[in-house]
Amino acid sequence: MSVPAYVVFTDNTLIAIAESLPDDDAALVAIPGIAPASSSSTRDVLGLVRERQKS
Repeated sequence: MSVPAYVVFTDNTLIAIAESLPDDDAALVAIPGIAPASSSSTRDVLGLVRERQKS
């Protein structure tokens, strides 16, 4: 999927993800701008956060 990040999440939401580094669905959906219904998106985001933490 090749869409700009701002189409998926706002800059403020992306910044909140980067600052809080959520480690589960509950922590991720607690971030303003992330809907609980977007479960496949949340799995993708959590995977990216975990991958980044390993490096």
